[in-house]
Amino acid sequence: MLLFFVLLEGHLSIPRWLQVAGRLHPMILHFPIVLIVVYTICLWFRPAPFAGQLLLWSAFAAVITALAGVFLLREGTYEGSAIQWHKWLGTLTSLILLILYLWKPRQQKWLAVLPLTVVIVAGHFGGDVTHGAGYVLAPLKPTNPPSPPLDEALIYHDVVYPILDARCMECHNEASSKGGLNMEDSLQFERGGRDGKPWDTTADGMGLLLGRIHLPADDRRHMPPADKTQLTAREAAILFAWVKDGAPFGKKVTELDPADTLRMIAARLLKSNDNESFDFPPADEKKIASLNSNYRTIRSLARNSPALAVDFYGATFFQPKQLQELSAIKDQIVSLNLDKMPVTDKDLSDIAVFRNLRQLNLDFTRITGAGLHTLAQLPHLQTLSLAGTRIKAADLDQLARIHSLHKLYIWKTGIDQNSIASLHQRRKDLDLITGFNGDTVRIKLNPPRLETEARIIRDTGVMIKLRHFVPGATIRYTLDGSNPDSGGQVYTAPFLLKDRSRFQAKAYKPGWLASDPTTAAFYSQRYPPDSIHLLLPVDSNYLKVSPHVLIDADKGDLGCGSCKWLGFRKNGLAALLYYRKPVMIRDLTFSSIVDIGSFIFPPTRLEVWGGPDEHHLKQLGTLTPIQPDSTAGRKPIPAYLTDYRIEFPPQKISCLKVIADPVKKLPDWHPGKGQPGWVFFDELLVN
Repeated sequence: MLLFFVLLEGHLSIPRWLQVAGRLHPMILHFPIVLIVVYTICLWFRPAPFAGQLLLWSAFAAVITALAGVFLLREGTYEGSAIQWHKWLGTLTSLILLILYLWKPRQQKWLAVLPLTVVIVAGHFGGDVTHGAGYVLAPLKPTNPPSPPLDEALIYHDVVYPILDARCMECHNEASSKGGLNMEDSLQFERGGRDGKPWDTTADGMGLLLGRIHLPADDRRHMPPADKTQLTAREAAILFAWVKDGAPFGKKVTELDPADTLRMIAARLLKSNDNESFDFPPADEKKIASLNSNYRTIRSLARNSPALAVDFYGATFFQPKQLQELSAIKDQIVSLNLDKMPVTDKDLSDIAVFRNLRQLNLDFTRITGAGLHTLAQLPHLQTLSLAGTRIKAADLDQLARIHSLHKLYIWKTGIDQNSIASLHQRRKDLDLITGFNGDTVRIKLNPPRLETEARIIRDTGVMIKLRHFVPGATIRYTLDGSNPDSGGQVYTAPFLLKDRSRFQAKAYKPGWLASDPTTAAFYSQRYPPDSIHLLLPVDSNYLKVSPHVLIDADKGDLGCGSCKWLGFRKNGLAALLYYRKPVMIRDLTFSSIVDIGSFIFPPTRLEVWGGPDEHHLKQLGTLTPIQPDSTAGRKPIPAYLTDYRIEFPPQKISCLKVIADPVKKLPDWHPGKGQPGWVFFDELLVN
């Protein structure tokens, strides 16, 4: 019967009741394996009179297992070379066992190794079918190489492929192409499987790939299957953005528009060439505090990083000894900003002691170029800005010898184009920024650059720093979200922002078109809670993220899969915020994100409760955010950050309770209609 079914397998039609028997194959295959092992041990180490019976039972169990495998194969779930090897080796195992039982050869002891070997090889191919090619030996293989920098990354190979490899290729590989879909080969992946092409941007749900992902988890067509590791919100957002962009395979990330959702996610996922880890110890915090002043700020370059950035302000207050005072933290300084300070060539020797310096800004200083040779003592210097200085063409030779240097700003220096071209020929790896010199071309200015990273204002405020690279450009800004074209203030120097605002800035210059706006939201957090307790669990994808991220004053970005966000789907947000001492508050802001394509909607209702303790709370305020309508389904809206503020009469409290309910069922116009929506929060801001 087994031989008949195997040879005519392509013509079999399996009734539903027999499919149940086929699905028992992964369970019953253990029986012949154990019997074969016991039979081999008996012959080699302790001959037993029942060895012949073991051989007969092994052959019978192998036949039953192989028959069940044929029934399972006819469901059409498995395809590829691995399943064919598995099928024929399983059949061969049963035939070898039956021949050994009927033949009873004299060298039965040695021949017993044959079925054991065949069943091990068959099991190896079975593992490839179930878990993907190379599953058994995967731990012995070298780990994946680190991700390339953002500037070199390909959209598919470096951003999309790792997700498919981790979540899909266990079943959809060349050896086991379930549903006829092979994702390992990009051409075959694009061609699709038996059900058609994986994506179609003109269809509802944008095709099979996204449609299967967004099906309810209990739907048998949902991908990945319910018993497999599911996609995170960020992974689903990446696949959605990739398909929406036309599913490009050979395109680089940097070829995408800077505002493209996929590029913004990739920028957070991949390291840029500027990112670096540091192995030196952190500086003493008390020493840093003593060196900070109104005209010299010292800040950490990144959270939990020992690297420091130093900025100087107020040219009239600058003295060279202020550089010498930094010798106590010289090993930790990696960024030094002396823009518009009266720094001379003599002061460069004081700068050269900062051996870990990566970025040096000497724009519009009194540098003439005579002391630039001292910068060769900085082995890690990567970016040097000399715009508006009096350096000469001959000084470029000294800079060309700094091999670590990758970016050089020399606009408005008077260096002729021939000298710049000559330097480029010698150092093709050096990025030269020379500015724009056209006087008759009317083009749009690029937006001003906001160099302030912090977005949450504490007691000391936030220093706002703007920059523009076109000489003579004027920057105007507003703090209420209005257009700076009329009534905007002129930016002349960094200023301290002490209250929340909707910041907007634009650049202007006679003969040029005004730039697009640079926008940013600055939030206030006057009374950060001392602790937080979640009353309901977060979604399973965020169990490892501490609830403290909601009160740590560290704003998240559009990459909601990062550890700065907490996601809620089934339960919604319900949390208690505690204060050691009573505080007088008047509002609370929920900082959130909306990404329609990734099922992230505004909450349906927000509540704030307060009181002296968790047992005596009264409702302080509620809010019902506006939900997106069907226009968001016809024209996809990029992900955006938002917030919801609830104001109430001033209250003295020691405990707050916050509640946020997600959308229970997504609307009919959404690809995931009927499924629950997500809500994400990165900060709860109390004032």
